[in-house]
Amino acid sequence: MASTLLEPIAAGQTRFHMQGLAPDGRGIAVGRETLLVFPSLDRLVAFLGAYSEECSLDDLIPSLTLERARRDGGGQALLLRCAGGDSYALDRLGRMSTAVHGQLFTGSGTVFVRYRDRLAPFGYDLAGPGAARPGPRSAEAVAADDVLVVDHDYQARYRTTDRLDPVELIQRLQLRPVPLPPGGLAEAPDLCGLHELALVLVAPGLGDRVLAYLWGNQVAMAGVRVALAGERRASLLLRLRQPSGALLAVLHGIPGVELMVPVSPRAAVELGYRHPIHLASASSCLPGDEMYLFRGRVGRVERLEGAPQFIDGNYLVQSPIRVRAPASDARPGSAPGDARGVASTPLQVALRLRPSAGAREPRGALVGWEQAALLRKLVYLIPPTALAAARLAVLPQGLLVLTGSSLGGAGAGLAAGVGAAALIPLGTRIVEVAPGVLVPDGFELWPHVRPQLVRELLGLEAADHALFLGPDVDPLRLRPEHLIPLDAAMISRLDLAVSEAPPSELVRGGSPAGADGGTAAAIVNQHLGRFALWGFGRVDNSPLPVLAGRELPAGSTPSQGE
Repeated sequence: MASTLLEPIAAGQTRFHMQGLAPDGRGIAVGRETLLVFPSLDRLVAFLGAYSEECSLDDLIPSLTLERARRDGGGQALLLRCAGGDSYALDRLGRMSTAVHGQLFTGSGTVFVRYRDRLAPFGYDLAGPGAARPGPRSAEAVAADDVLVVDHDYQARYRTTDRLDPVELIQRLQLRPVPLPPGGLAEAPDLCGLHELALVLVAPGLGDRVLAYLWGNQVAMAGVRVALAGERRASLLLRLRQPSGALLAVLHGIPGVELMVPVSPRAAVELGYRHPIHLASASSCLPGDEMYLFRGRVGRVERLEGAPQFIDGNYLVQSPIRVRAPASDARPGSAPGDARGVASTPLQVALRLRPSAGAREPRGALVGWEQAALLRKLVYLIPPTALAAARLAVLPQGLLVLTGSSLGGAGAGLAAGVGAAALIPLGTRIVEVAPGVLVPDGFELWPHVRPQLVRELLGLEAADHALFLGPDVDPLRLRPEHLIPLDAAMISRLDLAVSEAPPSELVRGGSPAGADGGTAAAIVNQHLGRFALWGFGRVDNSPLPVLAGRELPAGSTPSQGE
């Protein structure tokens, strides 16, 4: 027996010892078939998953066969056969199979040799006509169901024990759990594949409540009742267009509601799980016109007959309808069958407060009466602009300091700045969840509806405000007359003393003219000399004593005190 079973092929070689080998356009020896050997099923699934991410399995599956085989020397393996002939495709198969601990061989029929590597860039051929021999168990040629693979220094024969259907294998693979994004479903629904379209499978008995909730939030939806295997009652399958992350987070936490991520036109996988195969590139693995729902928590694959024919969700919502009164009680002008005589009662969902972790800009502060004295002292620290724009409302619970609102008015200018409430470290901070709708910080209105709809539901007029004090307390209505300027309310008025005597009656010394014999004050314009201040202070032109040791100019006298 030769020391080696294979020999490298030289450049331009066209004749080979092994039958079925032929050079392709690049001069690489390839056979009519390709054989991949995997040690276990999970390695085979890993290879199919990697291949489906990079290429389309639809090009591989038509010629693909899977066999479970036993090796003569002991051990089992999974054999994957497919069409060969293209060295570019074999290079891709070799790279992926090597990454998952598989081996790639090329040949035809029952004998395969190792595919090319770095030491033999043009491939391998048998070292001689007798290099590949049958195993020691039989002196005859290799049977039709057996496969003989030849490597550098060994040969192995595999006997087929079972055949696997690749389509059925891919459909029966178990889903793998995957974690949700770090920010949660509400923060990044696009990372989960639910930004544009989401499918929701609702268990029997919950469909009407889920429909009412979605209808109340004005979600664009469509649905259909589907019969699942093993269930007596039909389930509800909903299709949501561009759902919000907060809505998906609520639905994901409801028992009996499963969010399905569409991965192909006819397949969807439950949120939080991933199929080992990229189903978008394996449409041939989902034959027919059926719709496949891969459910992770229950570990089942639901097959729906044909593509679901969805119906607009507005027609699926149940609402009580009141038939118009009889003809004798009908209003004038209402003919029989007139649609104006039929009234429907809309579904009503309670609007309530619930805790929230979202941060909002403060719009006001509710200061209790026990801290009113401290508020009076802090008024001196508030900037003038913030003090002028702030408003005050007196409530039984305390003093509400409102610094800004989306409704406009005097306090709207501070909506984007720092208001008085941000400077007052007292009481409870008040935030705005809708124009003119105020709630304590750390709460939000539930369910989430349009801001304008919130004002309509509360019955607020153009300049009215609504204040929610707590989950179990009815909201308060604040009209414009209830809000007074903070500076006018907190700063007291100063009283000025009024003079009893008019200024015209005042004289020098503070006595009225002629009251005690004095003369009235008069203004005299006199020419001032060069030394104008000398002599200032004399009274009635009385001479002052001359300072000792100083001579004064002629015609002048020293001033008093010198």
